[in-house]
Amino acid sequence: MKQVKRCLIIIPAYNEEKNIGNVLKEVTQLYPEFDVLVVDDGSSDNTGARVLLQRVKMITHPFNLKYGSALQTGFKYAVVHGYSFVVQFDADGQHDPQDIRTIIKVLEMGQADIVIGSRFLGKSSYRTGFLKKTAIVLFRMIIRAATGVRITDPSSGLQGLTRRAFSYYALTGHYPADYPDADVLIQMILNGFRVCEFPADIRARESGQSMHSGIKPVYYLIKMLVSIMVVLLRPRTATGRDMNDEQYT
Repeated sequence: MKQVKRCLIIIPAYNEEKNIGNVLKEVTQLYPEFDVLVVDDGSSDNTGARVLLQRVKMITHPFNLKYGSALQTGFKYAVVHGYSFVVQFDADGQHDPQDIRTIIKVLEMGQADIVIGSRFLGKSSYRTGFLKKTAIVLFRMIIRAATGVRITDPSSGLQGLTRRAFSYYALTGHYPADYPDADVLIQMILNGFRVCEFPADIRARESGQSMHSGIKPVYYLIKMLVSIMVVLLRPRTATGRDMNDEQYT
C-alpha cells in the first residue's frame, strides 16, 4: 500500500534567480516537515542553479511551457507520490510563508477542496494596476453570476488543494497551460468542488517582472473571457463529491 504523505509545496519558477533563494530558505525553515518541489519552467537565467543550492526537489522543463503547465507538472508529481495536500506558492517573494499554515489548517478541517489566499480581504494593502483591477472586478461578477459563489481574488497564486482537487487538475485537458484563473474556478465550482478564501499578506516584488506587467492584462482579459465562455458551454463532468480517489489515479 502506498504511503500517504501530508503536504507538498509546489513553487513554479521562471527566471526568478534573484528571488528563489530567499523564498526557499523561508519556506524550508518554517516547514521542515513538508516537501518542497520547484518546477523550473525553462528559465534562461540561473534559477535552476539557485534551487540546487537548497535541499528541495526540482523538475526542469526543457523550455518555457507557461505558468499553468508548471503547476500541472507539480500536480502530477503529487498524485504519483501520494501526497494528501498541495500548496501552490509563487517564486517571486510576494507570498508570506506564514500563510501556508492557515491553508493547511483549513484543508485539514475538510470544509473546502480549494483554499485561496485573497489579496483583497482583511487589512491588505495590496494595490494593482487599472487594467488588472478592472479584469479582477469583472471576473468576480462573472463567477458570482455563474456559480453563486463570491470569490474576491480569482487570480491569486497562493492556493491550497486537497488530493481530490489537485488530482483533477493533473488530468489532461483539465488545466490551462498559461493562466489558471476565473475559468478554472468556475469549472471547479460547477463540478461540485468547494472553494473558500482567507485574507493573505502580500509583499512588494523586490526584483523581476510580473507575468501581468505592461499591456499583458489586455491579452489576459480577452483570453480569460473566451475561456470562461468555453467552460460555461462545456458539459458538466462527474462532481468533486461523487468521484473517488481511484478515478484520479
